[in-house]
Amino acid sequence: MTSNDDAGIVWKTNNNHLKQQVVAMPSFADTFARNQGSLTDQQQRRLHGKSVAVIGCGGLGGYVIEELTRIGVGRLHLFDPDVFAASNGNRQLNALWSTLGRNKAEAAAERVASIHAFTATRFFPVDFRAVADQDEPFRVDAAVDCLDNIQARRDLASLCDRRSIPLVHGAVSGWYGQVGVRLPGDDLLDRLYPRRMATGPAPSVLSFTVAVIASLQAAETVKLLLGFPSPLHHGWLHIDLREGDFVLNER
Repeated sequence: MTSNDDAGIVWKTNNNHLKQQVVAMPSFADTFARNQGSLTDQQQRRLHGKSVAVIGCGGLGGYVIEELTRIGVGRLHLFDPDVFAASNGNRQLNALWSTLGRNKAEAAAERVASIHAFTATRFFPVDFRAVADQDEPFRVDAAVDCLDNIQARRDLASLCDRRSIPLVHGAVSGWYGQVGVRLPGDDLLDRLYPRRMATGPAPSVLSFTVAVIASLQAAETVKLLLGFPSPLHHGWLHIDLREGDFVLNER
């Protein structure tokens, strides 16, 4: 099956012949019908009016973008200067043979457009710090830290302080991960990453660890957007998937 640029027109292959079929585009209500019961209609509409910046569109970022799109966040700003390499394929949702060498933010934006038409994206194929002095890229309601570099995380936290943006932090290493919510002005990253802490080699990263941590980040982001309380506003969660331990650390 292929589609052309005309909304609602699908070309189906039938015995090597193409035939035109008109397909009605799903409505907003139909697209998010299975969210009902967990979210009210008012909450669903509220999510549609929100904007989120996802910083890093690889492992964590790919899943975060997917889940925020499927729950109906209205606008995503996607940042990543990197391109897909073969080594990304073990854990990154958008790392495919067909995307090797392509920018990660651009590929993520294309996937969002293929899911439904109710989430708009803007992608920035650069380090977020390159546009930190511009207003529009960071005119958002929340940011999600999907980075893999301690100094970059600190720089992102400083940017979020300047712009009063809540930040959802996530990190992974092998079977382990952590998630926390940094409200403007708090010291989450200083506690997790002391200044004396050295940066080591790139860790092993497993697909299921990435998916779990990203899902928790997406959930915490939705809580922020809807004004729900969370214990992670005053702590962080450490996850050990090998032993099945989930430990809440109070700040």
